[in-house]
Amino acid sequence: MALRGPGQPDMLGEARDGPFVDAEEYCRRALAQGLERCLFGGGRGTVPAGLMEEIRSLSQPPIPWDVRLADWFDERFPPPEVRRSYARPSRRQSATPGIPRPSPLKPPEEERKSRVFGVVLDTSGSMPPQLLGKALGAVASYSLAHDVYAVRLVCCDAAAYDSGWVEPERLLERFTLKGRGGTVLQPGVDCLRRLAERGEFPRQGPLLVITDGDCEDAVDIAFDHAFLLPESRRLPFTPKGEVFAVK
Repeated sequence: MALRGPGQPDMLGEARDGPFVDAEEYCRRALAQGLERCLFGGGRGTVPAGLMEEIRSLSQPPIPWDVRLADWFDERFPPPEVRRSYARPSRRQSATPGIPRPSPLKPPEEERKSRVFGVVLDTSGSMPPQLLGKALGAVASYSLAHDVYAVRLVCCDAAAYDSGWVEPERLLERFTLKGRGGTVLQPGVDCLRRLAERGEFPRQGPLLVITDGDCEDAVDIAFDHAFLLPESRRLPFTPKGEVFAVK
């Protein structure tokens, strides 16, 4: 009888789909099986509550990057408040033709123009065109879904190139990007900081940095920000904002 129970091997050579085993998946499965044995095997139990929560969290599948990015947009751009007015009544319902119905009003222009954010786009030579296209497509689609008025796009290789305010619809079309040199992200962040000091960009962001992770060892970002980079790459520093790994 092995430690895992009758008929259960303890060796990592237990392969289901081939001669090799994913050690991380194996350990996750062993922890889950051990917890199940402790909980349902009878007795008073000796597993701390914190350890039980950690094992259960490891058993849950990771949240896809696009869902996490959608949540990031939801937090920063909640749906506009629906306002209605009787100034121009809408069509009356056929069931109650004698009762006028209020028509929906568009949000005020000031409120619409406040729904903006910045994008620092790494356009260095190491950035693959597929990543650029997928990242800009995601930014455009989520911006349209959350009624974002415009995006302040700053392309950045070793220098910053301010593209001005860009409507989300334009990002879905053929869009010219500047760069394809080396990689230094700080000039792009500093460009937005100067714009914020002049009142041309919100002082608190939000800001989305799109890069492949091949950048300097430290980036000073005072805005509310997040990073979008390929799944197989890592940032050379500890980020303060969220990191979304694109598959």
